[in-house]
Amino acid sequence: MCSPPRHRRRGPHSPAPSSAFMPSGFNSETLSLGQLLAGASVFQIPDYQRPYSWTTTEAEQLLDDLHVARDDALAPEAPDSGYFLGAVLLMEHAGREPDGSAGDRGRDIVDGQQRIVTLTILLAVLRDLVADKGGSIEQIVHPLIWFGSGREAKPRVSLRGREGEFLRSNVQEPGASIFMPSEDDLTDGETRILAVREYLTAELFANSAVELEEFARYLEGSCHFAVITTQTVDRAHRIFFVLNERGRPLARNDILKAQLLGAIDAGRRGRHTEAWERIERRLGGDFESLFSHIRAIEDRGRSKVITGIAELVADRGGAEAFFEEVLEPYATIFAALKEPADGPGFAHDIFRHLTYLGWLGSADWMPAAMLYWRKCEGEPAALAGFLVRLDRLTFGLRLLGIGADKRRARFYSIVTAIKQDAALDDVDSPLELARDELRNIQYNLRNLHARSQLTCKLVLLRLDDEMMGAMQRHDPGSLTVEHVLPQKPSRNSQWRTWFPAADEREACTQSLGNLVLVTKDENDRARNLELARKQEVYFARGRDAALALTRDIDGLDAWQAPEILAREERLLAAVNQLWRLAPPKGRNPADTKEPAKEQAPEAPPRRRRHPAARD
Repeated sequence: MCSPPRHRRRGPHSPAPSSAFMPSGFNSETLSLGQLLAGASVFQIPDYQRPYSWTTTEAEQLLDDLHVARDDALAPEAPDSGYFLGAVLLMEHAGREPDGSAGDRGRDIVDGQQRIVTLTILLAVLRDLVADKGGSIEQIVHPLIWFGSGREAKPRVSLRGREGEFLRSNVQEPGASIFMPSEDDLTDGETRILAVREYLTAELFANSAVELEEFARYLEGSCHFAVITTQTVDRAHRIFFVLNERGRPLARNDILKAQLLGAIDAGRRGRHTEAWERIERRLGGDFESLFSHIRAIEDRGRSKVITGIAELVADRGGAEAFFEEVLEPYATIFAALKEPADGPGFAHDIFRHLTYLGWLGSADWMPAAMLYWRKCEGEPAALAGFLVRLDRLTFGLRLLGIGADKRRARFYSIVTAIKQDAALDDVDSPLELARDELRNIQYNLRNLHARSQLTCKLVLLRLDDEMMGAMQRHDPGSLTVEHVLPQKPSRNSQWRTWFPAADEREACTQSLGNLVLVTKDENDRARNLELARKQEVYFARGRDAALALTRDIDGLDAWQAPEILAREERLLAAVNQLWRLAPPKGRNPADTKEPAKEQAPEAPPRRRRHPAARD
């Protein structure tokens, strides 16, 4: 019942509420995440709440905001190192405990469910990743995930019904996030919990145990909520309405607008005000991201956005010069990159690669693209050539499983190279994939779906476009990955006859050659069916309605190891051709052996089962 916060950190421009009992029967106080979750309360989701609804998009936004806030805290002059997670509305159970037990206070989460559950998933992932790397942060995260210890312990946050049990067994239990659930028939809420868990694991896996522990401590002590507590449903709903329907929180760009326009002489302010509002209308919800990208382009990475922009304004000689030389040009470029047009005046290759890059979000690669566009003045041939290589690198880093911090550092080095007029086509250019990276990609492709569901789906979509010879413009959100050989075939099925050996069956199930793309409804219906029945589901709307990638299965009488492995080799060859992933001549060729320990691919550890694809 809430949207993820967008860089709403406490600071001199947005003082946090003080801890004080307020009139009209409700209490308001500012609490860190640790204070909220490690106190005497346990939290439930009331029956009228909707199921968990955040996707990897919202989780990515929250994680990126937290990374930026933590980076800000490391700046030499960072008196305000906290991050504001927004308001949380709780309803306290008056005169009773949530389950009749003593020692805890039960509270309903009226507003803030999505953030609190997602933060619980994040804390559990950090705990299990550190443990997998030989460390322990139990003393930090256990009190935030569990109330009490031993047999008497109960989850701090409990969802309703089977979602609550799913969260407990697949997230909250120690070590749970390392393994995949055995169930195939997941609800939508369970599927989203799993997807967010796997996304966070993939993003954070590359960090060391020390880095993960520092991040956990930052979450526990430096991230704050404004917590409002009431004791009646009517009052809770009234406050919820005020929080969500009335007014608008002061966004960072509102502060920048006041500072920048206020610094311009009144006689010339009108034109710049109109320009600001024109940019705001064009960018909509992306307006705030523009300033983060400008900060990254202008080498203000260690200063906070507002401080960094103020420094840049001073360097440029004032607010008017900043408007004309920085804000307006980059706003125009950013808008074109975010919403590329496919038509006259905009090369199709540019549109195509920007669309593909947009599938991955724009937080990391966008500053480099904006800077290069401005440097080449939008010249189509130069821009198209750069985007081809940016596309290759961006997808390559996802195939490597590199986390957000390291991706951001890589793209920052590209920004630096562009500003220094470095030769981007040199073998050592940050825009190029190194030999070890190419080798690790080759290894990761062999069980890509087990490493990242989203990356796997996007790679398959790219391959489908290559097979069709043109961009098909499918909506990635409308399609799912389906395992032809099911992940859990029934004991008496033909699949068991074709794959009697468990090891071979598991290897073939996870193979890239065993995957097709279908709609969610088709995936639900196909599940564990025999091959002939699956084909009926895949092609019920006609062969031409299916994706080219899925048509590989049409008309086959058998789907055994030789067919799966032969298709895997064809798809791997197509991926290599698409992104030029074979090492350059004269270098050691990529092979399928596991890289040496010091070159281990940065990807999550092997799971008991790979992410449920509802098949």
